[in-house]
Amino acid sequence: MVYSKMEEELLRQEVLSSFKFKDKTSEKILDELTQMAAAICDTPISLISFVGLEKQCFKSKIGLNIAETPIEDSFCKYAIKQPDEIFIVKNPLQDIRFKNNPLVVGYPNLRFYAGAPLTTAGGITLGTLCVIDTKDRDLTNLQIKALKILAKQTIDYLEHKKEHIQQNNLLKNSISKFNKLSNHSLDALFQLEVNEDKRIHFTYINETIKDLLPHLDTEDFKTHPFKALNFIHQEDRMMVENTFIDAVRHKKDWDITYRILNPDGTISWHQSRAFPDNFPGRKIVWYGSFRDVTDKKNYLELIEKIIFDISHIMRRPIANMLGLINLLEVSDDSDMLNNRKIIKYIKIVSEEIDEEIQGLNENYQKIKTSFKDIY
Repeated sequence: MVYSKMEEELLRQEVLSSFKFKDKTSEKILDELTQMAAAICDTPISLISFVGLEKQCFKSKIGLNIAETPIEDSFCKYAIKQPDEIFIVKNPLQDIRFKNNPLVVGYPNLRFYAGAPLTTAGGITLGTLCVIDTKDRDLTNLQIKALKILAKQTIDYLEHKKEHIQQNNLLKNSISKFNKLSNHSLDALFQLEVNEDKRIHFTYINETIKDLLPHLDTEDFKTHPFKALNFIHQEDRMMVENTFIDAVRHKKDWDITYRILNPDGTISWHQSRAFPDNFPGRKIVWYGSFRDVTDKKNYLELIEKIIFDISHIMRRPIANMLGLINLLEVSDDSDMLNNRKIIKYIKIVSEEIDEEIQGLNENYQKIKTSFKDIY
């Protein structure tokens, strides 16, 4: 693709900023490439230069003690105009473009320059890998070829670095999104690791654990999971511990419900679930959750009470009513006094049934109130 000069300048700055270099510190691989370029071309100076709008910066340098120069003093700004060729200046004192250049008339008294453009796969030239000498000289065809190869390795490294940064950013964003979702979950989601030495620790647990067990030291809990037993009702502790140890020993799913003793003396019901996943070696990772199931327990108790009321309490008045109706069916019309008594009893039984139905309705309303926040 062909870009205008302004478009190429803007794209160059955008690509350079995407590398996210740490201040002005050097990078080992880039330094090794400049060292190789200087050694192969037998020059005292070698640079990796990035061309900006106002200055060129030396990301890696051998034999030069300055970090940048104004763009008007740059040799590399000419080199990037021919991205497929090495730009060579053999005698800058006789070149109108460079004879008054501060780098030529002053330090480092440049007398030879050869720059291999650093061009991305997208066709944007960022700068050069260049070699510089303070005396007249030339490069052999083999040295030119080697300089091109090193420039290609340089841009490959830079693009791989950019791709790594992008993938790392995607991973960070994914982790951030997961944590936001996880921390708003009603469950305390966790990842628990059992090492070869049987050491057990959490490698991940979301913030919901602080809602379930607000008095638990979360960081301490991560490395000492069994400290959570202190919050479990004394009658349930051994059951929880034994079932978990058994699940770990036999690498099977763990699913248990138990009571938590709250600081105010009330009781909550919690449920813990986990399943194992084997990894190479003897390490086992468990994925699971902790959940407050107090509302669920209350719901089940109410349902059981309703079922009991229907099965036992209400059957009695209904049976009585059926018996009275049978008496009416077999009685004579002349036995009015007896019929009035039967009707009176039917009314009493009907009132009992109505009272039980009202009780069932009240229990149903309790269920609705208990679960309104969930639904």
